[in-house]
Amino acid sequence: MKIKDGYILKKVAGENIVVATGDARLSFNGIITFNEVGAEVFALLDGTRTEEQIADELLKMYNAPKEVILADVKKLIEKMRAQGLLED
Repeated sequence: MKIKDGYILKKVAGENIVVATGDARLSFNGIITFNEVGAEVFALLDGTRTEEQIADELLKMYNAPKEVILADVKKLIEKMRAQGLLED
């Protein structure tokens, strides 16, 4: 899975904000903000990694149990999917 074309993450006034560009602006009316972990997940959703691989990458950056990180990754990915940000 990966982030659909037309969605980018920008840092604005210290906040990680998803911005719709091009045709994506026609179907996305809103603002999504991410904390630092969410921004890392967004960046790792490039179509080459599984949820487990994303959790493994985050394990290198954060001191938390793998099962907690994996559960958080799955939850965040579901929220992104519900917002229409992902394609499989």
